[in-house]
Amino acid sequence: MRTLILRILAYPRTCLVLLLALLALSGLALTQLRFDNTPDSFFMRDDPALIKYTQYKADFGSDEYSFLVLDAPAQWTPAFIASVRDLGARIEAMDNVNKVTTIASVRHIASVGDGGLDVGPFLGEALDASALAAKRSEALAHPYYRNLLISGDGRHLGILAETGVRPGEIVYKIELAKKIRALAQAPEFKHLDLRVVGAPIIDADVFTIINRESAIFGTLSFILVSVGFWLIFRSWAVALLPLVVASLSIVVAMAVSALIGAPIGMLTAIIPSFLISVGVGSSIFLLAEVYRQYAARGDLRTAIVEGFSHSAGASALSVLTTAGALLSFSWSEIRPVQGIGISMAAGLVASLLIGWLLIPLALSRFRLLPDAQRAARLLDGRVRGMHWLAGFVTRRWRMLLLVLAGLIAIAGFGVARVTTDYYYVGLFKPHTDIYRSYTYVDQTLRGAASMELIVDSAGVGGESIKDPAVLKRMRELQDRLEARYGALGLKTYSIADVVMEISQALHEGDKAAYRIPDSRAEVAESLILFESSGTDELTRLVTGDYAKARINLRMKYRPDSQYQPLFRDIQAEAERILRETPQIRSIETTGVVPLWSRLTNYLASNEIRSIGLSFFVVLTVMVLVFRSATLGLTMALCNLVPVGIALAVMGFGGVFLDPFTLLVSAIAIGILDDDTLHFVKTVVDHYRRKHDMAAALRDTFASTGLAMLLLSSVLVLGFVIYMLSEVQSLAKFGGVTALAIGAGALCEFLFTPAVLMGLERVGLLRHLLPRESDSASSTHTIQETP
Repeated sequence: MRTLILRILAYPRTCLVLLLALLALSGLALTQLRFDNTPDSFFMRDDPALIKYTQYKADFGSDEYSFLVLDAPAQWTPAFIASVRDLGARIEAMDNVNKVTTIASVRHIASVGDGGLDVGPFLGEALDASALAAKRSEALAHPYYRNLLISGDGRHLGILAETGVRPGEIVYKIELAKKIRALAQAPEFKHLDLRVVGAPIIDADVFTIINRESAIFGTLSFILVSVGFWLIFRSWAVALLPLVVASLSIVVAMAVSALIGAPIGMLTAIIPSFLISVGVGSSIFLLAEVYRQYAARGDLRTAIVEGFSHSAGASALSVLTTAGALLSFSWSEIRPVQGIGISMAAGLVASLLIGWLLIPLALSRFRLLPDAQRAARLLDGRVRGMHWLAGFVTRRWRMLLLVLAGLIAIAGFGVARVTTDYYYVGLFKPHTDIYRSYTYVDQTLRGAASMELIVDSAGVGGESIKDPAVLKRMRELQDRLEARYGALGLKTYSIADVVMEISQALHEGDKAAYRIPDSRAEVAESLILFESSGTDELTRLVTGDYAKARINLRMKYRPDSQYQPLFRDIQAEAERILRETPQIRSIETTGVVPLWSRLTNYLASNEIRSIGLSFFVVLTVMVLVFRSATLGLTMALCNLVPVGIALAVMGFGGVFLDPFTLLVSAIAIGILDDDTLHFVKTVVDHYRRKHDMAAALRDTFASTGLAMLLLSSVLVLGFVIYMLSEVQSLAKFGGVTALAIGAGALCEFLFTPAVLMGLERVGLLRHLLPRESDSASSTHTIQETP
């Protein structure tokens, strides 16, 4: 490391050229960044669930829509219906809106002439109050309209706006959301109290939240770290240096995101604050050591060389282990988790390299540190405080070990209570417009969540979906699910409903005729009549060859755990139907709700894998650095204690694992090992020279301990600010991670020294001493009073 720092100081221009080249290449890559928050973006392209979902969209068209809910009077009036028509027409005129369905424009099937069908809008023109009252009653009784376009109590209406899909683009969704919301606030529609949900709306809102919170949290982190650095170094120039390093590393991290094809999503908001808080770690240890050397020696160049030589190796190892912990997510089946793990790992490595180039050059060229005498005075009071803490730990180490054992036992019970779940709407805090709007839709029109059952008869026979037996099985399945899951607000719809509605229309509205015809010829004839009317509805319900049909299930947004009984029932019913109906080859689930459920299934395995891989990386590095399997294994296990405490709090507090909180363990392990590596390596170095663990701890607390205290404080504050986020899961992630880091600092200052004292007392650290000192060390240990 001494050779490296001497070369950096000798060739400043070359170093600056390398730095500028890295930033230029990163800037070019940033142009490839794109936003994607669709369900598809959470899964790998070869994921079976995503392949099934993609095939569903290819067969039946996109399921992307905006859904509006508005207040309706108890008595419909011509003026009210005119407002609904006007609102629907103005939304349909917007760019990227394919079709708008309102209670006025929804298709209505009626018989005409001798066995003919008329499929036109439900509400004709110039209806008076009495006619509208009759139509309102008809709508409330209509199986298709009820709880989709009109609430069960008639107090609310729904408007369905089907939108086009432009993959990888977000601007059109933002514009659409703005226009719909502006329309809702227009004087002529404000009395309708419109609420808007749907994929385009939530994607636009998430994009806005990400941009706003990335800026807010990045700025807050910047300020907190600046103030913290100033309190230590009493120089704003020095305080800003690590932040410049962190800011440049953010550019590199985002460039890596673009290069690996990871889109911007909700998790992206973590990157800036993470790198400003965590990416400054190596810079803190470098500056702290240079500062200490400068206060002791008085010569700046010597301080830079000695400080770099002392801290650079440990910093490199700690950054690489943190990066290794983050790279454990590269095996994740959850695409944003994989992307953010790789991007933040690259950003951390970049922060190390940029810091190595920038900080020594800046310190040597501009003399940013205060004079040596002032630096020594500033350090004196802090050192006395650290000496007192070291004395307390070395006197009370046995008691601290008992406290540690108690904490581990309690944490074990809490960790066992941790569960996995995923609740998309629950990602957002209750006061947000997203949460309130979706909750309102759940309460009024039984929800906007959807899933699909794909009934496949391919290979069984041509146009098998037209078989009455198949249609009856579909409707039977729908009836059973609706009866059992009323609490979820479950509403189903399929081609079977259309066939039954046509049958009723052909029999002059006779309710007894609302059924599946008994012959295939009747079914085929009714569908031909429906298709010839000009409607394209069947293209969204059945494939052109009538080999596949979809059953749409709409329900309330709930945590995945509440959907599991529904999934089990569907599987059991599907198995029964397949046994009894040879015309059907398979019944499969797809859609948004099953995709989120799939995500939940990945969470537990991802958590176990990330902790295991992170632990393995940290263990390997510690064994190599300490040159002791015993010490390396013990310290690696100690690093798991703060993570266990954080997970235990989640377990006791009912905070479940989701894509955000999943990141906590690996990130915490990666961060905590930085302090452990620096702290224990310094202890071991002093121990080898002094042969006295208490003295080694005292010296380490006074040097490395100061940097650890600053870094831990900055990290805790850096993650606590996430608790201000509108995204509930991001707030939980910030709080739990801050807890883990805070617990880690407590362990590092209290329990790690106690463990080291215990290991020395039982003779497990004697192999670390020089060979010629073994005898003297043994005598010293025996004679020492406890």
